[in-house]
Amino acid sequence: MNEKVLEIYSELNDLEMIEACGEAFCELKNRRIIKTKNTVGDIGEWFVIQFYNEDVKLPNLQEMPIGTKYFDARSEDGKRYTIKTTTTKATGVFHGLNEPNCELPEEQRFEYVVIVVLHPDCFLPQEVYEISWDDFLIHKKWSDSKKAWNLNLTRKLKEDAELRFSINAQMI
Repeated sequence: MNEKVLEIYSELNDLEMIEACGEAFCELKNRRIIKTKNTVGDIGEWFVIQFYNEDVKLPNLQEMPIGTKYFDARSEDGKRYTIKTTTTKATGVFHGLNEPNCELPEEQRFEYVVIVVLHPDCFLPQEVYEISWDDFLIHKKWSDSKKAWNLNLTRKLKEDAELRFSINAQMI
């Protein structure tokens, strides 16, 4: 972070720092980076859409309205992308899918999952992985506590995924 900003922060008392944090959130909302109470998810979705749209090798994505079920963005050719953002080794949950041992065929809800890994302290993107629906079906894990599926960022999932961004390589 900018040295001047860190110096200013260090001079603030606790209440002033809380106020500065609130002002930063207001500015992020004004810029439409944060749109809901899911700050981590909003940052990840914003980053993915910006990153994909700036890279000529990746499809342009359009963000979906808040409340759209099952996916967060759509490409110009109609492909649906669900974007999951995490600061840990597991994604949030995927709702609307069959429970384990269900005999019904799984209805395809999206074509791709994009997983954004943010730094746990500063929320800067570290890695972005993309997997297909078929790979999602292979790697999904049931969460008994949440009664829904999620993805764990295992070595195998990372091997099967397309690494779209890494802070270490900047662009893949």
